[in-house]
Amino acid sequence: MVLKDSHICENLTMDNHRNAIATTTAPAGTGQIAGSRTHKRRLTLSLNTVVLLGAFFICSLVAVSFIIYNFATCNELSSLSDENIVCSPVRLTHPSKSGQNNSIDTLDETPHYEKDVRLPRSIKPLRYNISLTPYLHNENFTFEGEVKISFLVETADCYNITMHAAELNISKSGVEVRRAKIKDIQSPAPEAQLRIRKQYLIEAKQFFVIELYDKLKRDTEYEINIKFNGLLKDYLQGFYRSSYKVGNQTRWLASTQFQATDARRAFPCFDEPALKANFTLNIARPVTMSTISNMPIVVTKPHESLPNYVWDHFAESLPMSTYLVAYAITDFSVLSDGNFSVWARTNAINSARYALKVGPKILKFLEQFFDIDFPLPKMDMIALPDFQAGAMENWGLITYRETTMLFEEGISATTNKQRIAAVIGHELAHQWFGNLVTPRWWSDIWLNEGFASYMEYLTVDAIEPEWKTLDQFVVNELQNVFQLDALSTSHKISIEVCNPDEINEIFDRISYAKGSTIIRMMNHFLTTKVFRQGLSNYLKKIAYSSAEQNDLWHFLTMEATKHNLLDKNTTVKEIMDTWTLQMGYPVLQISRHPNTNVVRLEQQRFVFVNKTKSNNSNITEPLWWIPISFTTSTELNFESTRPVTWVPRTKTYEIENRNLSTAEWFIFNIQQTGYYRANYDLENWRAITNHLMKQTHYAEISAPNRAQLIDDAMNLARGGYLSYAIALNLSRYLIHETEHVPWKAAITAFNFIDTMFVNQGDYDLLKNYLLKLIDTVYQDVGFDDNVNNEHDMLRTFKRIEILNMACHLGHRGCISDSSRLFQNWLQEPNPDVNNPISPNLRGIVYCSAIQYGTETEWDFAFERYLKTSVSTEKELLLIALGCSKEPWILFRYLRHSLTGDKIRKQDVYRVFVAVSNNVVGQQIAFDFIRNNWQEIKAYLGTSISNLNTILKFATKRMNSKFLLNELESFVRNDLKDNGRSIKQIVEQVHINVDWMNRNYNTIVQWLKNEANKD
Repeated sequence: MVLKDSHICENLTMDNHRNAIATTTAPAGTGQIAGSRTHKRRLTLSLNTVVLLGAFFICSLVAVSFIIYNFATCNELSSLSDENIVCSPVRLTHPSKSGQNNSIDTLDETPHYEKDVRLPRSIKPLRYNISLTPYLHNENFTFEGEVKISFLVETADCYNITMHAAELNISKSGVEVRRAKIKDIQSPAPEAQLRIRKQYLIEAKQFFVIELYDKLKRDTEYEINIKFNGLLKDYLQGFYRSSYKVGNQTRWLASTQFQATDARRAFPCFDEPALKANFTLNIARPVTMSTISNMPIVVTKPHESLPNYVWDHFAESLPMSTYLVAYAITDFSVLSDGNFSVWARTNAINSARYALKVGPKILKFLEQFFDIDFPLPKMDMIALPDFQAGAMENWGLITYRETTMLFEEGISATTNKQRIAAVIGHELAHQWFGNLVTPRWWSDIWLNEGFASYMEYLTVDAIEPEWKTLDQFVVNELQNVFQLDALSTSHKISIEVCNPDEINEIFDRISYAKGSTIIRMMNHFLTTKVFRQGLSNYLKKIAYSSAEQNDLWHFLTMEATKHNLLDKNTTVKEIMDTWTLQMGYPVLQISRHPNTNVVRLEQQRFVFVNKTKSNNSNITEPLWWIPISFTTSTELNFESTRPVTWVPRTKTYEIENRNLSTAEWFIFNIQQTGYYRANYDLENWRAITNHLMKQTHYAEISAPNRAQLIDDAMNLARGGYLSYAIALNLSRYLIHETEHVPWKAAITAFNFIDTMFVNQGDYDLLKNYLLKLIDTVYQDVGFDDNVNNEHDMLRTFKRIEILNMACHLGHRGCISDSSRLFQNWLQEPNPDVNNPISPNLRGIVYCSAIQYGTETEWDFAFERYLKTSVSTEKELLLIALGCSKEPWILFRYLRHSLTGDKIRKQDVYRVFVAVSNNVVGQQIAFDFIRNNWQEIKAYLGTSISNLNTILKFATKRMNSKFLLNELESFVRNDLKDNGRSIKQIVEQVHINVDWMNRNYNTIVQWLKNEANKD
């Protein structure tokens, strides 16, 4: 605005100057200089000249005043550029999307985020008072709001306020800034408003900037008042709408999902985790609905202008981050146990009873574990029909996908109980680790998710010890994340992230599973007593504030030193930095030193690459502090997990131990508590294999370590560190194995080989070998299922794993039993009421019957999917419908998922994954994605994680150069995405192609030799 006014004055001045010269210059052609005239002339001014001179004087005065003022302002702003974001030059494009003249301007409307979108640190929010009115009636789907934010200017005087806002309409006249009233001084008159110079949105940063004429003074409290409105979209982020049906009637509701950076879509705010504040919410709702939020309702009052609406006023919260604010407006029913309540659709509320049963037990266990009482007056948990994540840990109001909270007796599988208990344990653990103490920035989100992922196993073990969840940790978390962390495109646990895209990408298996695995490793090398006390001290000291990983290392070191667990010169930080600030994990090569008592340990990073191509002396290998535990053939001690010694951050290390060096065989990494792989010399591998092959002796090695041996051997061979002959020879012992954990590891390892072989001419060799291996365990588990024997959860898991594998391999008995059970259901007069198939076997039966059936079976299953209201049953059917071998049915199914009338948006990715998991369907899914990418993106919105998930599964069997070129062309021409997830997908296909070249013929020859033995 100032620049435009200055240009006008300059033009007017030039015009005046020309007129003045004209009045004093001699007529053209006289040859005389005006100043040489000796006679005097009288100066006369016309009326126009007087007007122009007056205008010139006034405009010059205004211009000089603006220049002087703004020169001082800009100097002051420039001197504070590190503390206050001052807009870099950007082009003003158009008013904001509301189209209203009164709306604030939008700058730099680019489709991507800028690299750095951190807020300045001069302002600290103190309190929010938020009033929201959502309009769900008449399918209006808008909301109006007003937020009052009290803030403190902390570091220096400044002239601007930078905060977050996205997809909100903010009017220019709806923004006010004033100095806060001083409580100790009685003054009935409000403080004077500060003068706003300009206000605008920077879309590339999702910033809302207010520039002032009046200075914001250091150590002074101010208030911002902003009125806004927005749309209740169905993208499952921010403040969004959802619905469900009762008969033919559609019931609408609204809820929130703010993590990581979506609170700004619901109200303008300082949307960073460290900027904690107290929140007071006031939400208007129809009288026929109810509202819940983080805190309890204090009072409900009639709405002053909307008939049949009331205001729910909530108590002020404790200091918390914006991403933890939550509220839901629904017509749900509620069940309560004291101050612990569960909410769900009225026709599903009874399915929430199991969650209500285990929730208070887990909460009590966590209070004792951390030695800190739950600080809020109540806890609500709500099951939402549409929810993008599995669950969200909002403080005092945890939101869930229905399948992770609702259990329907007689319909849901007993394994769903463990899933529900684990998710509840995860989210309740967050109430301390994440909510009470929050990571200062998203770089340390693993502190949230890693701890919660580990605690979910501890909490379930505490309330249901018969399920032996701690034994399952190795195969579910550690061995699972090993696959991702072996890629060169993996990432450090603690990694610098700047914008929302980068932040969302690190909500992955590295943050969750690797985070939980190294925390479990700490628990074992520090001892549980020291570990728990260190955590408790950390949480108590930093409560209601934010922290980074170094803060945690400090408290754990203090406690470890107190109990003499660490050398005085060693800290937890020194050890753990090697695991959190480096990518990947080590493989430890362990070998005897000939004619001595020395065992040599050599570490290097484990990666899935051809080792002959990766030897580059110019690359510095990462090194780790590795806790060492081991046992021998004579000791057979698989209980003691305390480190016997450490491999310090050095390439090689030697242990002098006669018992170890002379043992028939030894096994390192007891219960696989360390986050590393163990590789042995050939003599040790052969000795271990011989012991396992003895049917009466294999069980002397603990089940978790048998799982470790299988997983290590098969993946060491996959990465080129060990021959496949050694690994496959060890796998032969599985003909005797009957326990779940080793079989889970084996099935996971063979699944990869299966994906590489399934489209090849030698697949029958692999299939026959695996069918021979599972024969004994298949007879053990059988097809008869005892639904009431829920305590033997491992046996139930084992049956599901084995039957899934058997049916996939074409086991005649498995397919016959599945088809028989499905036909019994199909012939039921009332199949939506009477389903004769055991809930634990439904996933297997549904998939097999549809796979080997016709259009009749598919249409029957799809009709059941549409009619059932039980979320777990819907999920099973949704996955099974992708098992058909008919290409046209699979293509139709993919089309169904994008129409929005039959399959919920939250479940679209499940449809693509189900079709991709089908051998026939994978290429169909990839071609469909490639041909409809823009439509899929437009339908799913900004859910990058779901988009990447469907592409990951649609490419997992690609293992030829032709298919690799197809993928790279699609990524290059259509995705134009250099994000980490896409790079990982492309790298995995590169690895598959390389693996086929190196290993396919070797494995075929081994399988032929094995077949000839029969």
